[in-house]
Amino acid sequence: MFKNSFGRRFTVICLVLLLLPLLTGCGDGKNQAKAPKIVPNFTLTALDGTQITRDSLKGKVVLLDFWATWCPPCRAAIPHLVSTYETYKDKGFEVVGVCLDQGGDVAKISDFIKRNQVSYPIAIGADNPITRDLGNITSLPTMILLDRNSSIEFKVVGFNSEIGKKLESKIKEILAKHK
Repeated sequence: MFKNSFGRRFTVICLVLLLLPLLTGCGDGKNQAKAPKIVPNFTLTALDGTQITRDSLKGKVVLLDFWATWCPPCRAAIPHLVSTYETYKDKGFEVVGVCLDQGGDVAKISDFIKRNQVSYPIAIGADNPITRDLGNITSLPTMILLDRNSSIEFKVVGFNSEIGKKLESKIKEILAKHK
């Protein structure tokens, strides 16, 4: 098909560039509607049965982490999120993990959380309107960082070390700006 190595290299480079966005997150990335600036009211039920609402989080800098147990980049993000949460929780930072496993098997999710020593609240988000209200979240992980007034300050899809650094930088910036 290709008569020279330049043609093969060019094709490989084009394929890599086309596939690169898929390497940092799980999901199809289609149907991504624009998220609102201020997060709409929501209610999530944590694994321990407590209710997590937008209003209960006001006054804190909040990271909403939409993830699933079957998603490799989601699993890779968890140690970073646990460390970040432990570092900044006493400064007004909160992480809420919103698990999007279909069927919401609480025992399976709870076991996963224990094995991975997740210290922040985890809620079941499958079939919750929050995924639609925040722009049809279909790629995982999707992390949305909110300021103390529930305004979206930063949104990122996928996870790698560079995303982790950028996320932590934004958290520090928002915590410092809104003391």
